[in-house]
Amino acid sequence: MVLLPSAPDIHSVDLVHVVAAWLRMLERNCVVGRSGEPGRAVESHRLRRLVDPASIAVVGVSPKGGYGLGTVENLERFGFPGRIYQVNPNYREVAGRPAWPDLASLPEAVDAVAIAVPARATPGVVRDAIATGAGGAVAFAAGFAELGAEGLSLQAEIAALGRESGFPLIGPNCLGVVNYVRRTPLWGITTGTRTEAGRIAVVGQSGNIVLSLMSSTCCPPLSHAVSCGNQAVVDAVEVIDFFLGDPEVRVVIAVMETIGDVAAFRRVAARAAERETPIIVLKLGRSMQGSRAAVAHTGSLTGATHLADALFDECGVIRVNDLDEAGAVAALLAAKRRPAGRGLGVTASSGGECGLVSDIAAAAGLTLPELPASASERIAPLLPPFARPANPLDITAVGWGYRDVSRETIAALAAIPGVDIVASVGQASAYVGSLDEYGWWPMVEGLGDVAANGSTPIVVVSTVPDVQPELVAALAAYDIPVLAGTQTAIHAIASAGRYAEWLRDRPAPAVAAPIDERRRAKALALLPPAGSGGVSETMSKAVADLYGIPTPAGGIATTVDEALGIARETGYPVVLKIEADGLHHKTEAGGVVVGLDSDDAVRVAYPALVRRVMTAVPDAGIRGVRVERMAPEGVELVVGGTNDPAFGPAVVVGMGGVLVELLRDAVHGLAPVDMAGGLRMLAALRGRPLLEGFRGGRPADTEAVAAAIAAVSTLLSELPEVREIDINPLVALGRGDGCVALDCLLVV
Repeated sequence: MVLLPSAPDIHSVDLVHVVAAWLRMLERNCVVGRSGEPGRAVESHRLRRLVDPASIAVVGVSPKGGYGLGTVENLERFGFPGRIYQVNPNYREVAGRPAWPDLASLPEAVDAVAIAVPARATPGVVRDAIATGAGGAVAFAAGFAELGAEGLSLQAEIAALGRESGFPLIGPNCLGVVNYVRRTPLWGITTGTRTEAGRIAVVGQSGNIVLSLMSSTCCPPLSHAVSCGNQAVVDAVEVIDFFLGDPEVRVVIAVMETIGDVAAFRRVAARAAERETPIIVLKLGRSMQGSRAAVAHTGSLTGATHLADALFDECGVIRVNDLDEAGAVAALLAAKRRPAGRGLGVTASSGGECGLVSDIAAAAGLTLPELPASASERIAPLLPPFARPANPLDITAVGWGYRDVSRETIAALAAIPGVDIVASVGQASAYVGSLDEYGWWPMVEGLGDVAANGSTPIVVVSTVPDVQPELVAALAAYDIPVLAGTQTAIHAIASAGRYAEWLRDRPAPAVAAPIDERRRAKALALLPPAGSGGVSETMSKAVADLYGIPTPAGGIATTVDEALGIARETGYPVVLKIEADGLHHKTEAGGVVVGLDSDDAVRVAYPALVRRVMTAVPDAGIRGVRVERMAPEGVELVVGGTNDPAFGPAVVVGMGGVLVELLRDAVHGLAPVDMAGGLRMLAALRGRPLLEGFRGGRPADTEAVAAAIAAVSTLLSELPEVREIDINPLVALGRGDGCVALDCLLVV
């Protein structure tokens, strides 16, 4: 690290040194010249100079403390190898270090600027940084979009500066950036005591949550940590894109409140998949469903959290529930050996631990392959006579603390066909005492023996959340992660296995069909003006027919005689359904009569239906009665979707009928969803056995249903004017007989 002369001595700086500084800056923008340096990416990225700087200016350093002085102290503590300039026009020096009056007075254009001034002064510093050729900036101050109109205006100002100049800025309202690999903490408060570099990069909108991962044993050492705050210029997705260009990064953790650009997220996630760099997301705001009190059932089934899940499923992103789980999954996937699936081998010194792990593993979707006879014969001589070789394997308290027992049992489990990872279960909690007295060191050595010679990943699972750092460090020497807390650990193992399966089996992305302008024009002619709310069933079904969604034969009648004519034409039995303005859930108003099998039945049912609805909903604007051929029995589903302002067209399929909102068995997908995607959605339903012929029933025509799901995707993509479509029920008939949309509602 070099602290250059103070401001009054600027003219005494040797010209050679100034030129050398500029040459170094230019070199940092040259990809070829950097490729051989350890810990540096070969490719160029606009965040490179900011996150991996050779020179830093800290603007707003004050002897009173604060983020500016905190940043300088962090840089010194980490041993930053580059040049630091303190900037404050009110001081010749701060804390014994020289200070410069402004960025323009510095002898070089710095790579990174840490802006530690109040919100109102921040735009001016950003302008100066751009004017002097800086590579990027971190803005710490709060008081922007989170504080109302004045703050919004300030944030819009710096956002415009970044947009117009291409200048990357992290923040505002953030804690900063730490590059552990290059010993560069542009971080305004304490980073904790950990300074060693790892293989996990973290980005989050919440600075304190990022700090928790930086300083907790729940997560292994990091390569990078970025608190992106309000994301005025650079958002979390761009930061992830930067991480993916760094060879030191093996895993990415993102703590996200929103996903502003879904298309950009998809592109970055696709790049991560190609690189086999897992993205782990802790998505905040699960409880804020984002769903409307909509007139269609699908409005209660779709919301921001469901669509985020659909996006993550599509992209192979691992969603976790808390920081413990994020750290555990990252620890597994940052190791050199990753599980190839969800087959688990378990060894413990307690039958209770074996039972606990088995229960949680089954619930998490893990399998515990049986121990072959050959493995039993190998293990049995190592255990007391009362022990029973199995998976999970209870080595008993008698077997604990012996290197050969640890080595041979773990090796035997690792060799079982179908076992993708082996977990050694135990505890090393705060009050257990000395690890030596507890017998851990021989166990660690045995685990290390297997890790050094085998290919199956090994993990140690602590049954309780607190683990002695001494054990974590000892196992890290063998690249063996320690996962704390049984449930957290087992769920992390399941997530890592599912990620491996997704990488191996991921389908090719669906391709959106070109817009059919003639069909779109016909559909628009059927729709009422925007903002009209629910479209009549007749018009909704007419639009559905245009997109190939099967509907029953029938029509609208305004008299009994018209109803009789339609019934005779379609054929009995028929269904009568009221059609009235503002009445979208007809059953609740008694507006549906089924199973009418004769003219006489229609003559009686028609007037009774109208009277019943008029009594139940006096202000209903009745426009007639819809008469339809009654469909055969089948499996009732709900199929629909929304045009979401953030995620775009999204489809949903679930077990339908009157229980749709009670059971909430639904699967979501983001458009485009093709037929293959529709089949995958159906396969993911908990009610899938009903479609497969449950208890001797006839299997349903799932291909026809998948085609209807794909048609809904096309409709929503081609008609952004449609806010929502709800088909409930869509009846799946027997295999080969198709499906039929008994009720359909569009919302514009």
